[in-house]
Amino acid sequence: MSALIYLVLGAALLAGGVFWYMAVGFSVMAIVAALVMGAGGALIASGIAVLLDKHSPTSRKL
Repeated sequence: MSALIYLVLGAALLAGGVFWYMAVGFSVMAIVAALVMGAGGALIASGIAVLLDKHSPTSRKL
């Protein structure tokens, strides 16, 4: 469940950052939009990591 929350929240932040960047254009606020997109991408990556860890946990293999 937490993986799905991370994926949905990350996708929302990524899409919001893209639309925000398209709205502000080439300006200083585009840096903040890029940071929002980076946070969304990081949440998507962590959601994928949590999903893969739930699917095949490494703690049982050690």
